[in-house]
Amino acid sequence: MLRLPTGPITAAARRNLEAFETTSAATELADDARTWTAIAWSWAPGPPLRVTLRSERGDVVDFEMDAHGLWRMHTDPNVPREAVSTTLA
Repeated sequence: MLRLPTGPITAAARRNLEAFETTSAATELADDARTWTAIAWSWAPGPPLRVTLRSERGDVVDFEMDAHGLWRMHTDPNVPREAVSTTLA
């Protein structure tokens, strides 16, 4: 599930979020079993446009759109991860 702000935001911020919402990444997150909530986004007209999402588990992903309209995803390397048996050697 993808949760975007529903409260009052500027017209530019709304357009930026709508631009992200049309991406395949947003569609995949909307279909994900986890709930992804927008915690930060660009308020000024862009590009670049940025959207940061956090899951209920604490996972954080950043999306950035460049001047060519290409969206890139970055995961937060500072989020602690639990080791699983396949990663232990």
